[in-house]
Amino acid sequence: MARFRWDVTLKYRELMFEPDAVDRPCAHCGAFSYIYEHRDRRLHMFGGPVHLVSKLAHCVNKDCPGHLEVVQSAAEMSIAPPYWTIGWDIFAWMGHRRFARHWSVPQICGELNDSYGVAMSPDSIEKYLRRYQVMVAARETSPEHLAEAYRDVADLVLSVDGLQPEKGHETLYVVRELRRQRVWFAVPLLSSSTEELKQRVFDLAATWVKELGKPVRLWISDKQKAFVTCIAEVFPGVSHRYCKNHFLRDLAKPVLEKDSHAKVQMRRKVRGLRAIERRIVDERRASPGSTEVSNDLVQPTPTIDTTSPRVATPSPSTSAVPAAAPAVPDASRRQAQEVVLEYAAAIRGILNDDQGGPLDPPGLRMAEALGEVRDSLQRCMGSKKGGLASRN
Repeated sequence: MARFRWDVTLKYRELMFEPDAVDRPCAHCGAFSYIYEHRDRRLHMFGGPVHLVSKLAHCVNKDCPGHLEVVQSAAEMSIAPPYWTIGWDIFAWMGHRRFARHWSVPQICGELNDSYGVAMSPDSIEKYLRRYQVMVAARETSPEHLAEAYRDVADLVLSVDGLQPEKGHETLYVVRELRRQRVWFAVPLLSSSTEELKQRVFDLAATWVKELGKPVRLWISDKQKAFVTCIAEVFPGVSHRYCKNHFLRDLAKPVLEKDSHAKVQMRRKVRGLRAIERRIVDERRASPGSTEVSNDLVQPTPTIDTTSPRVATPSPSTSAVPAAAPAVPDASRRQAQEVVLEYAAAIRGILNDDQGGPLDPPGLRMAEALGEVRDSLQRCMGSKKGGLASRN
């Protein structure tokens, strides 16, 4: 563990504690306990650095077992536990910033140093954060705290699921109570056998239920075979239902497969966008006085090496200047070209949209959006005099 480097120029506020009068009589012989030593240490608090002095007492009778026992002030624990170099205030502040606001350790380290003048190493902060986790877990699982939390709850709804970070690693089986939205406990297991789950997970859940004295109304899981067997054995007569999340996930597999197939079919039907955009851009580049170039649509013109016996003939679509340049397009033609390019960009965006889940399939959105584009094109062509609609 990295230690503090105490600044000798700091001005420490001294706090002194001694045993209370009720604790001074020896617990074994009843004799008065006398002060025999002073224990001092320095620690950081938000109010500034503190020099903590604690007076230690013991029974003066060497033949008494109380001679080897230390009597100290209980008020010292309200400042900081033994061997700590920070007070409870900084300890709670670090835990709140890390687990409630999701600050990183370097952020906590920098904030303590910049705003409060407390220089701590990242190793020390990580050590105190691990202690904070242990304390929170102990508090959340204490029988007294659970009894208080479930005082007004008539019955319990439990759920179980396995979380595996990678294949081959331990699976973390988590038991939650859904009435109070609390995680009861989590057990890491290498084996998912029925007997292992029964002993390590469901028997422990039954112990918690027994301590609370509340009936279990329902179990929810993905209905893994081992879960079904264990719940039927340990909690006979309790209903067991399929998890809604797992149900939607299983239902989504065929839905998303069909949706993906539909997207492929629609992309096959909507082809030729790049050719249309390239033709328009080539026409603009070939017009006299035009400076419009689209780097993402037009490929660079290949260089022709006349000294080589094999001369590469550029294709018409990639030529920089055609042999016979068309006439300068008028304003209406240029405006029509802009409309076509905007339609092409919109269609390309529709075809590239893959976001969405089983409740909002991207293929269905693609079909609806392409239908809107088709209707818009028909309205535009039909509203123009001499358009496609008027010819038909």
